[in-house]
Amino acid sequence: MSDDNKIPVPAEPASPWRRLSLAGECAGLYVGVPAVYAAGWVPITIIPLLLLMTGGCGWWLHRQPQFSWRGRWRAAVPAAEWRRILMLYAAAVPVLAGLLWWVEPGALFSLVRLHPGLWMLVMLVYPVLSVLPQELIYRVFFFERYAPLFGRGTVRTGASAVVFGFGHVIFHNWPAVVLTLAGGWRFATTYQRTGSLRAVSGEHALYGCAIFTLGYGRLFYEGTLHWLRG
Repeated sequence: MSDDNKIPVPAEPASPWRRLSLAGECAGLYVGVPAVYAAGWVPITIIPLLLLMTGGCGWWLHRQPQFSWRGRWRAAVPAAEWRRILMLYAAAVPVLAGLLWWVEPGALFSLVRLHPGLWMLVMLVYPVLSVLPQELIYRVFFFERYAPLFGRGTVRTGASAVVFGFGHVIFHNWPAVVLTLAGGWRFATTYQRTGSLRAVSGEHALYGCAIFTLGYGRLFYEGTLHWLRG
């Protein structure tokens, strides 16, 4: 990985007070906000809230002298990493399809069959309005901001996956949390390995579009589908 691709970490260990402050901030942002939203105490829909959080996280990143938007997006990703992403995706999709067919066969490809226009719209806007904001919040910002708290290895990857999964309590069903916890680990691992917002957003978009195409979309109805349907 080139120097431009590397994910910077603080040169000096954070003080105990700094770590405590970051822990409280992290809990408030990644646990408190989803919990309050799930309780119905936030008077806006999820996409505007997601974009608002993206703006705040992006503003903080922009102020960091060591941070490079170009470096995060244009980070060189080896061909082997792209092959790994595509091979895992090719293996996961049949498993997801088989699981839905076993549990609820009528839901398989339901969005494509019943609402093809809406499905096409989701395929077009979901990567931009949902995937990119989520990856900026849960990977780029999280990895940069909370490196003093979680370090630079597996702990940080796992923490990113856990808060990503928990963030989906807003959908009020446990399968959404389980699916996104697994996806969060996959995406956090990719970002940890590549430092590339482009790579991890592409991977996330592949899985997210597959989820909606296969028929799992109702588990995430409060998100992109709800926003598009008005």
